[in-house]
Amino acid sequence: MLRKQEFIFLRLFLLALFFLLVTGCAKRPQVELEIVRAEVTKAYTHGAKSLAAEDYAAATAALKKAEDLVYQEQYGQAREILNQALLSAAKAVEMAQIKAQELESQRLREKKVRAAKHKKAHAVVKAKRKVVVKKSRVVVVKRPSKKPVIVLRDRVTVSVGETLFSLSSRRDIYGEPLLWPLIYKANRDQIKDPQQIFEGQVLIIPRDKDEREKESARKEARESELFPR
Repeated sequence: MLRKQEFIFLRLFLLALFFLLVTGCAKRPQVELEIVRAEVTKAYTHGAKSLAAEDYAAATAALKKAEDLVYQEQYGQAREILNQALLSAAKAVEMAQIKAQELESQRLREKKVRAAKHKKAHAVVKAKRKVVVKKSRVVVVKRPSKKPVIVLRDRVTVSVGETLFSLSSRRDIYGEPLLWPLIYKANRDQIKDPQQIFEGQVLIIPRDKDEREKESARKEARESELFPR
């Protein structure tokens, strides 16, 4: 199979040969005119006016000159100019096709470059989002809660509804309800009945009791029927 360029040159050669065969004739070169006009039109449809401007301009100028010579009935000169117009038009078609292919290849390359840049930018944005998400995550470390520091009281003000039993149960006093007799004995000057203490009373909480005295108080509380055991 002939390549595209070889086919074009062969076609031009055959057309030029045809022109040479009819050059000697004194007849109006109407067929030649139509062939050249068709070739110039073909060049225009392929975008030769912008893609192969020089050759296209040469072809159209030669065609116009040949048409003027035909009008003046100078057919011999007209055929010579038509031959030049045909060559310029064919060259314009070929150059336009080559240029169009180059532009299309360039467009495809630029498209690939843009796609690659877009993909890269998208990957960068995605990576940044992951970093932001990682940074935004708050890791909660559960630390063992510190036990509140209990300050043991030496004196306590009685609140509404409190009893010796409930006072002795408080962690800031004894934390043990059965030790209420210790409070009672230390405040007998203002407590007449162990079951009756009053709001606002300030009671002494003895802190000098050893384990033997505490055990004795527990025993007394168990044997007493004043508070639940």
